[in-house]
Amino acid sequence: MFAQDIMNTDITTISADSSVHQAIDLMVAKNISGLPVIDNDGNLCGLLTEGDLMRRIEFGGGRSASKSGETSLVDLDDYIRSRSWRVSDVMSASVISVAPDTPAAAVAEVMFQHKIKRVPVVSGKRLIGIVSRIDLLRGIVAAPVEKTASGDDALARAIRARLQGDLGLDIDAIKVSVHDSRAVLEGVVSSELERRAIRVLVENVKGVSGFVDKLSPA
Repeated sequence: MFAQDIMNTDITTISADSSVHQAIDLMVAKNISGLPVIDNDGNLCGLLTEGDLMRRIEFGGGRSASKSGETSLVDLDDYIRSRSWRVSDVMSASVISVAPDTPAAAVAEVMFQHKIKRVPVVSGKRLIGIVSRIDLLRGIVAAPVEKTASGDDALARAIRARLQGDLGLDIDAIKVSVHDSRAVLEGVVSSELERRAIRVLVENVKGVSGFVDKLSPA
């Protein structure tokens, strides 16, 4: 599953030349916390969020007085951001985006690492969609269930393969047997965390109806 499979293409955008008033009206009307900013060619050039608007002069931005009563030097960037009514002056121009063929897992990692709620999807520079946290959740629910061959022997082989492929474990150190679709695992684990990971892995194998844990800590 890729970004293009889960992205929302019904995007509310705003022009870089628009006013902050227009942006706020859009965000309130649509009940959204951010707007992709595009130029006249439809290229993504920024992102305007609630956080960017918190620096407005109405919220106390501007110069501050020093202890001696003198006014401190002006932070020109802060001055522009807190007073300008042009979207291009207030938006964040450095935007984290992904390509349409970015795997969904990589999109989630980008959002987690940068602590952001949404990621624009661009082809070249052109905005074609946006992926939000809720889009990722919908993608998880809609993902097709992985098929596993039926039969106890097939289930045991599937579990062994995933122990090695997913967790990197030595399959010779853990005995896997399946009886009437109930998986029995015996052997030594390095930690309680590893034991829990094995349980989760087994529970996610389609066709397994139960898990008998005979694993023991090292």
